[in-house]
Amino acid sequence: MMRPRSLCKSLISSCMVLSLSAAPLFGGVVLGGEIKQTEIDSSKQLTAANSALPFSDVLYWVMKNHPVLKQANNYLPIAKAELLVSRGAFDPSVSIYRSNKNEGSNKFYRNQNLDVYLPNYFGGGISISNPFNKTQVGEAGSLSLGAELPLLKGLITDYRRTALGKAKINVKMSLAERDQWINNLVSDVFTEYAQWLLAHESAEQIEGVLRLATERQRGLRKLYESGAGTSVDTLETFVQWQQYKAKYDLAIWKKEKQRLMLSMYLWDESGVPIEPMNTVYPTSAGLAWIDSMVSEAASYINNPQNTEILQPALRMSLLKVASQQLEFNLAKNQMLPSLNLQYGYYQPDAAWRISPSTATQSTGFGLGFQSSLFLKQQRGQYRQMQLALENAKLEVDNKQRNYSVKSSALLQEFQVQKSQFDQWLGVSENQRKLYDMEARRLEAGDVNFFVLNTREMRLLDLNLLALEYKFQYQLSGISYLHYLGWLSRN
Repeated sequence: MMRPRSLCKSLISSCMVLSLSAAPLFGGVVLGGEIKQTEIDSSKQLTAANSALPFSDVLYWVMKNHPVLKQANNYLPIAKAELLVSRGAFDPSVSIYRSNKNEGSNKFYRNQNLDVYLPNYFGGGISISNPFNKTQVGEAGSLSLGAELPLLKGLITDYRRTALGKAKINVKMSLAERDQWINNLVSDVFTEYAQWLLAHESAEQIEGVLRLATERQRGLRKLYESGAGTSVDTLETFVQWQQYKAKYDLAIWKKEKQRLMLSMYLWDESGVPIEPMNTVYPTSAGLAWIDSMVSEAASYINNPQNTEILQPALRMSLLKVASQQLEFNLAKNQMLPSLNLQYGYYQPDAAWRISPSTATQSTGFGLGFQSSLFLKQQRGQYRQMQLALENAKLEVDNKQRNYSVKSSALLQEFQVQKSQFDQWLGVSENQRKLYDMEARRLEAGDVNFFVLNTREMRLLDLNLLALEYKFQYQLSGISYLHYLGWLSRN
């Protein structure tokens, strides 16, 4: 039979090692639909090896194959297509009409007409017409040219130029919308990954003490059965084992849940969802980029020479003001009366095709005027566009103020959360020293399982708390980068 002190030493020799580092376990990935024993490795290829699934690999496949990113990348081509449609309003137009009628072998008549219209960017345009008619009696033709230029309404802007200007703004808007999608997606993916990492590291911490509590419980049962142990120590250790087991089961469930949540963002090149296996584990390796990106973003924001707006939402609001300004300019221009300068040239003659220099010619100038008497519709539209523009500017003022204040507050929050993590990590390390001191006392024969169990439970709670602060610190960094729009730049 093993002596009580020897048994105590064997229990102490198997004492837990509690830390915040994650030890590798197992790995793999399942492809949705057809199951394959594969995983994503650092070379961005699907291999049959078991290893960790770092965030860099997850992000690579998200940015490469996620449907939302493919959808976001279509915004710019759609906007450019709309720009092409708007430019089509300035294209010249040509129409040709021709008809013939024959009676037997004789041509009864032949008609043809050529019309060309050249729109002017500043309103109005030039029209050219060349009709020709030939019958049994004879032939006749003419050449006419007309030009029109607005002097009031339509000179500064019109519907065509407004639509073209808005289409150009929409191209920039599409880039901001694409950045917004990318920014949101990267933030969401990291949040899910960080929660998965928290659950995994918490499960590892609890698994270590659960394994130790199991061994200690077995040893104390042997001591109790040999008459050297007490029922109090045995029951107390069993109660503590029950607590560890309950926490471990909950941590495993959270880990499995976050693994499934992360799979929402993983797709392969064929559009087939990728689901990580339950043996795949996340890792903290490579997450130091958060600190460097936060430092880089803060330096950029605080540099007065950098005037580029990063936040997609603020950029879209500024572009909205520019678009509303075009609408307002159009409404203001529509209140003016129409005053158009017109020019006409006409050359009718039966012999115009043979000797156009001797053909009859006529030219003329004119002015066309038109205006509504009360301008109710125009005044109503003007007031609408005026208020819409004012609201868009107020929205920008509000967002710019929020941008300045909140970005500073989020940076301070990141710094505080990082400081909190460092502090609680220090508390955990000191608690570990207390636990080691109590373990040495127990090994020396000063048996006090209650104190040891208490130290052990507090050490576990502090380690889990430090992991929680680590998660909050990482999340605050991503929140800062997301608010700035920095995540869409990389």
